[in-house]
Formats: sequence, C-alpha cells, structure tokens
Amino acid sequence: MPGSSLLDALSCLLTQGLDTVAVGDDGPGQRYLGAHTVLRALQAGLPAETPVSELALAESAAAAGSEAPGAAALINGLPLRMWLKGRDGRYLIVNRSFAESCGQAMPQAVVGKTDLELFSRSVADTERAEDAQVMQEGQPLSRVDRIDGDGTVWFETYKAPVRSPDGLVVGTVGVAYDVSERVREQRSAQRSRKKLADVLATIGEGIWDYNLVTGRFSHNRHWCTMLGLDDRWLNHAMADLQALIHPEDRERVDAAVAACLEGGGTYVAEYRLSHADGHWLWVRDRGDVVDYDQDGRPRRMVGSIADISAMRSTTQALLESQIRYQQVFDSVREVIFQTDARGRWQLLNPAWAEITGHAVDESIGRSFLDFLHPDDQDARREALKPLVERAQDHCSATLRVKCRDGSFRWLDLYARAIVDADNTLVGTSGTLNDVTARVAAEDYLRLTASVFRHAHESIIITDPDARILEVNDSFCALTGYTRDEVIGQHSRLLRSGLHDAAYYDAMWADLLRDGVWQGETWSRKKNGEFYAQLGNISAVRNEAGQTTHYVGLFTDITDMKENQRQLEHLAYHDVLTQLPNRSLLADRMRMSLAQAERNGTLAAVAYLDLDGFKPVNDSLGHHVGDRLLVEIARRLQASTRAGDTVARMGGDEFALIYNGLEHADECEQVFARLLASISAPIAVDGRELSVTASIGVTLCPLDGSDPEVLLAHADQAMYLAKRAGRNRFHLFDPERDRRLRAHRDAQIRVESALSGGELELHYQPKVDALTNTLSGVEALIRWKHPELGLRLPGEFLPTVSESRCEIDLGKWVLATAVAQLDSWRAAGLATRMSVNISARHLAHPDFVPHLRSVLEAHPELDPGLLQLEVLESTTMTDLSGIARIMAACNDLGVSFAIDDFGTGFGSMSSLRRLPVRSIKIDRSIIHNMLNDEDDLATVQSMIGLAAAFRREVIAEGVETPRHRQALVKLGCHLVQGHGIARPMPAARMQRWMRAYATRH
Repeated sequence: MPGSSLLDALSCLLTQGLDTVAVGDDGPGQRYLGAHTVLRALQAGLPAETPVSELALAESAAAAGSEAPGAAALINGLPLRMWLKGRDGRYLIVNRSFAESCGQAMPQAVVGKTDLELFSRSVADTERAEDAQVMQEGQPLSRVDRIDGDGTVWFETYKAPVRSPDGLVVGTVGVAYDVSERVREQRSAQRSRKKLADVLATIGEGIWDYNLVTGRFSHNRHWCTMLGLDDRWLNHAMADLQALIHPEDRERVDAAVAACLEGGGTYVAEYRLSHADGHWLWVRDRGDVVDYDQDGRPRRMVGSIADISAMRSTTQALLESQIRYQQVFDSVREVIFQTDARGRWQLLNPAWAEITGHAVDESIGRSFLDFLHPDDQDARREALKPLVERAQDHCSATLRVKCRDGSFRWLDLYARAIVDADNTLVGTSGTLNDVTARVAAEDYLRLTASVFRHAHESIIITDPDARILEVNDSFCALTGYTRDEVIGQHSRLLRSGLHDAAYYDAMWADLLRDGVWQGETWSRKKNGEFYAQLGNISAVRNEAGQTTHYVGLFTDITDMKENQRQLEHLAYHDVLTQLPNRSLLADRMRMSLAQAERNGTLAAVAYLDLDGFKPVNDSLGHHVGDRLLVEIARRLQASTRAGDTVARMGGDEFALIYNGLEHADECEQVFARLLASISAPIAVDGRELSVTASIGVTLCPLDGSDPEVLLAHADQAMYLAKRAGRNRFHLFDPERDRRLRAHRDAQIRVESALSGGELELHYQPKVDALTNTLSGVEALIRWKHPELGLRLPGEFLPTVSESRCEIDLGKWVLATAVAQLDSWRAAGLATRMSVNISARHLAHPDFVPHLRSVLEAHPELDPGLLQLEVLESTTMTDLSGIARIMAACNDLGVSFAIDDFGTGFGSMSSLRRLPVRSIKIDRSIIHNMLNDEDDLATVQSMIGLAAAFRREVIAEGVETPRHRQALVKLGCHLVQGHGIARPMPAARMQRWMRAYATRH
C-alpha cells in the first residue's frame, strides 16, 4: 500500500524472500519498489517510518528488481542494526551490525536465540514487552536509548509488526539507528536556544520568525506579554497578525514588507497593534530576510518588535509643546526679542515685522538703536543703564520705533538681563508691545478732558439710572447750579414741566432701543427760568452690551427758538394784516378737510376779492389802502368762529375756511352777513370809504379734497360772481366743472389725433344727373380712432368748436385736400373739389394768406377746381366781413358754395350780398320732399331762387332713384348722396372715378 513505511517494505522483502514488492492496487497506477531502492533510502538516513510513496518507484517489477541485491547483501549492507523475530521472540534474521552489537562476529551466531540469551534481564524484559505491544496493537513504535561504554552512544529503535500473506501478525521487525550525532546536535541546539531565549528575555522586545513558505509566524513569550496575549499566539498564521494591525496602518505595513522582500535590506515600520484589553499599542517593527531558496526567493524573515507607545507619547508631547511654543512665538502680538551684550538682535518673532514692517531676517544682527526715533535714543540708554550697571535685573520704557514706511509707532519696552555665572551682562531678553493706540487714546483723553472742560455746549454724564455723575462748566453757567449741587441728583431736577410724561417715555424708549436720542427740550434753571436746548443723549455700553453711562450734549437755543418763532410768524403770516398767508392756509385747509371727513360735515372754502379797492388805492394812496385792508381783515376775522380761518392771498384778495357746516344752505346766511359787514362804510383820515366784495365758494368734500383744486374752484366761482354784478357770492358747481373738464379732455384727444396722423379725408362724388358725368367731389373728414374705429365729423368736430384746434384742423384739411386735388390732376383726373370751412377759420386774419400759400405750393393746379363750402348760418354773423373775405378768395380763383342752404333765416340776403357760385340744399329737406308737400315746395322755391340769382344748385342727401328723378324734373340736375356713392378714401375714389368714366 502507498501508505506503508520503509520498514514495512523491508519486512516484506525479508520475510517473503522477494526482490520487489508491488505498491498500490492492481491497474495502470500500480508501481514497484525494489530492494535496492530500500537499501539506498536507509543508507541515506531516511527514518524507518518514511512512507514508501515518497520513494522513487518503478513502473514494472522487472525494472524495480533489475538491480536487486540478494537477501544477505540487503541485510548486511544496511548501515544500521536490523532484525526479524517470530511470535515466540526468537531472532529469525539479523544483519552483521546487529550481531556485532551482541558480541558475535557472524549473524548465524544470533539466529534462533531470544533476548534473554543475548541481553541482561531488564533489557530482555523491555524488548519482550515492546514486541508484545507491537504484535497486539498492530502498530509500530520507536524509542531512543543511551548506551554507555567507551563513549556514550544514542540509538533510535523502530519496531513494526510482520504480517503473513493472510494478514496475521507473525512476528516483529526492527531497526536501530545510531543517532548520537543528531542527539548531540539537538542538545547543542537546545542549549543555544535556551541561551538565546535567556538573552531575548533580557532584551525586552518581541521576537518573530516568519516562514514565508508556510505563512506562519513564531514569537517569543515577550511578544505575547507585550500584547496581553496567551501562549496560543506563540505560533500563528500571517492573517492573525494582520487582524491585530490598525486598519489605517495595514496598507503602509504591507508596503514596507513588500519593499523588503523585493529589494532586500531591512524592513522597518512603526504602526499600531491591538492590545488584548482593546487599546492600541504603538510598536517599531524591524526585520530582515535570513533565508532564500535555490532560486533566490525569500523563504524566511526574522525580526523584533519594540513597544514605543511611551516614547511616541513623549515625542508627541515634546513635538506638540514645541509646536505650541512656536505658535505662541509666531502668533503672539507682542515682539519677543533677545539681544547680545551690545544690544544687537539675536532673536525676533514675526510680530516685529507685523508692527514695524521690517523683515525679521533683515533686522537680526542690527541694534535696537537703529530703529529708534532720534529723540528717544537717549531715553533708551537711560532705561537700560541699570541693567548694564547691574543695579537692576529688568527695566521698562515707552519709545518710538521707525517703521519701514517711514511712520513711527509707540512701543512699550520690557527688558530683563541675561547674565553669566559671574553676573556679567551677556545679553537681554524681553518684549515690545505696540501701544500706539493707547498713547493716542491717552492723548485723546487729555484732549477730551480739555474739550469737556472748555466746551461751549452743556455736557452732562449720568449713570444708567440717570443720576448725574459729572457736568462741565458750561452746564453750571447755563443752569445756575454748581457742580456739587447736581452731582448725585437725578436728571429730572432740570425738567420744566412743559413736556408731559409721554414725551419722556418716548425719549427713554429711543435710548433703550437705539442707544441714542436727539431732540429739543424745555428745561428749568435754578432760578426757575425756562430755557430751550437742543440735546443729543448717547448710551455708553461695555463689551457685554450693557449700558454703563449716558452722555448728554446740550446747546442753549432759547434765543434761536424765539427768532424761529418770529421767522415762522413772518413766513406764515401777512405782514400788513397779520392774517395767515397762502403757505399757512394750505396747512389749515388740510386740517379742515380732515375734520370734515372725520365728522361727516362740510367745509366751505371761499375766495374773496374786494370791488372798488383799486380806485381807493390809486386816488388816496397806498397808506390809505393799507389801512382799509387792515380794517377789512378785522371784519373778516370778526365774522368767523374759533377754528375757522381767514388768510390774505395778496393785494385785495382773501381766502376763508368755514368749518362744521351741516348743509349747503347755510352758505346763504353766512356769506350774506359777510357781504353786509364788508360793505359797511369805513372811516379813514376823516374820509368815509365804501367797498364791496365778490366771493366764490366751494364745498368739501362735495368738490373733492385736494386743497389746490378747491382753492382754484373757489377762484373760478369768484370770477362768476364778478360777472354777475359783484357784491355777491357764487357757489361753485362741480357737475358743470366736470362737463367742462370732459370737454377739454375731448379737445386734447382730437389735438392728439391730428398730430398723431389718425385723421384722414374721404371723398364723395357729385354727378350731373342729365349727362351722367362726374361734376366734382366733396372732401369729408374722418377719424380712424384706434379703439372706436372710424368716427364721423359730427362725433368730434363740435368738441373743437371755438377752440385753437379748430383753426389748426381747418388748415390741415385745406392743405390735404388741395394736395390730393393736384395729385388727381397729375393722374389725368382733373375734377372740382369742395372743402368745408368753419366760420371761425374763414374769419381768421390768416385765412387768405394761408390759402394763397397752399395754392402756391401747387403751381400747376387750377385754383378754379377748388370750392369752399360755408354753412349758411355762419355767414349771418358778419355778412359784410364774410363778403370781403370771399371776394379776396375769388381773386385767387377759388369759388364758394353755401352749405345746408334753406336751414337759416337769411337765404335771400346771402344770395344777394355774398359772391358765391353754388348753393347746396340741405339733406334734411331733400330726404322728406317725396312725402312732405312743404319740403317739396321748399325745394322748388330754392331751385327757383338759385335760378333767379344765377347760382348753381346742388342737392345733397340723394338716397334713391326716385329722389334723383324728382330733382331732375324740378330743374336740379347736380346731385350727391348715398344713392350715387358713399364717401370713400382717396385711393378708392380714384378707382371709382376711372370706372365711372368708363361706364358713362
């Protein structure tokens, strides 16, 4: 079997007389062991228990037995004692070495004998007992015996059972090796290991041995003790050690080990190992590769581990202490210095550069005197003199140092002597502290104290409870109190009683919230006299934000307040009458309006102008006029109640405000009395003078609540009172005013449309009903409103009637129409055009010159193509003047037509006296002529009248063919209206004219 030992194979060969023995089961895998192979293995010193599977086996019995020696050669050639016993204990086979150990020259002398016949009784009993144990248990055993003779010899004996082919134990086989040399080596190694262990035990370091092949570590006991581990940790796997290493250190340790294995050299690493009690232990680990295989690969490492926790803690503490010292040295704001005996810098911290701007490196080696203000060098020598003379160990001074930028800073110098064993000064050390701010503060305090004493303003300092702590001289001069009289007193000592408690509550609220209060107060002097002062009180707080003091600075403004009162009176009152002026009136009006809204009452605002004052003033002089105004002012004030207001607006104009009216009817009684009071005679210098007044009145809030608007409305109403005959009052009508404003807004919108290009002209054709030819067009204005769409002239022209815009609009219509007329002429469509002109435009002095300039702008246009239409009613205002203007226009070639003929009352006069060419029968008459006999008769008479005066007649408003036919029968063949064509823009009108000419 492959698991059998070398001795088993030897026993089989001997007992069965074989040259080879089969190893393994039958089949392709079976191998063969020859006697020669067994002999060489034993000669090589392999132990008898060595498995045969480790030997070189042959693939066939022939190959294994080709060199097999005989049994005698096998037995006697072994370099060891060998024997074979039967079950009865008799030796069956022995080799020469065994026989010689028994004192026999040949093996035959031993065969057949027992142990009792060869050895002593004790040795024989031991042998027989071991043989019985092997045969009974069927297991081999071994022992090592010491044999004393000429020299001590050690033999290792190995016994095994011998089995028959059927498996029964039939005896024992044994071998004995001389292991004296091995024992001696082991004992020497044990002694060396003990010595090494004793040495290592005194070293106090953990020793490790790392087998790279097996991956296991061996340690000395100190390693376990150091980590609090038991003896199980004397030998363990590499993975167990890695589990003890701190997770943050494992990568670094692995890298150090890998570097050692790869490049050789010594492995050194510091890392943390887990102690058995849970804390981390810092160790320094050193190791070397001590064994390599035949290919140069590392096989073994040894090394040591030392506990460096205490050393590391000490080092860390020293490092931290050094860092803290360096941080303090670098960050302290005081300069730390050290000099030699001659005062040259040897040590400076960065604060020197921060304070002075001089670099530390550049300053080392230089003297402190090099940086001092020239005026302070002697002071420095005097300060250091006690140290140099050894009279003192330290000194101090405040000196100025010149900075790199040329400025100087004040430094407090503190120096201590550095002496040798003989008490000789060898240097100094100390500090320099920047006290520039302190010196400035001291100067400031001295200045402040001087200012406090000599300030013109009154200054008072109190504690948080307003008890007086300090006052200056100005305070005493102002109040009449001495310093001793007020120190410790509460500041309420100065209260005048003119301010209520709420005033002081508000003052303290500001101080507590904002820390400051500003304002004016009235206070009382020691003698009881009142005085006004402008004050500024500030809270002084400590670093915790708590108020520690209050400082008050006060200026006496009593004279200024009196001057201010006089100036305010002058600013808000009329100099002559002492009545409120226009500025104060505005404030009074706002108060009255607010009162009216609050109480649900009415306030009457009146504007009054004296009637007949100017003749008095001009004839009798201004001094008489002034006295008259003063008396009128007195009467006005007498007519009002408390809370009402009378103001002079200037000249002989006054304004009044009556508050608390319940309804508008009260005005009648109020202002009737006022008018009677004013009209009563006034005696001035022996003369009796009389004046009346025209008064305009408006009511609030019925007329809104804006003071300026109310005053303006009252002024408007006053002018209406004057127009109505004077010596009366007129009540402003808000509704009428709203209508006027709406009318004005509409005017402004039309003006905007004119300037914005929203207006345009449309054209309506006139035709000859007899010949079906175009006789002309009429220009009609239209408004293309951006929101309302196309608007007809009746919707917006009345808005601009009698306004400035009416003239501007007429000029634009005239210029636009003439330009279009000339454009059609150039296009071969020459036709007459009529343009409507308002009476104001026609009567305007600039009308004829403007018409002339318009025509001159189109020199190729025949002026005879232009006809101006004027309403019949407008010609009756100034028939002669209108006739002259028409004549001037006729001279330019322009003709006229009377529009809406028959609606006025002067038709005969118009035809007889005005140089007109045409008359137009109004559309309202044409429209009803077929149904109303009176209108038909009117049309007949107008046509007859036009024929009598040789005037051209045109009927407008022709809507149907019946109208057209009836007019032709009556003798009027020129017609226009929707029955012919509606008004249209210029472009469409041009296309219509061409198409009409083609059809007819």
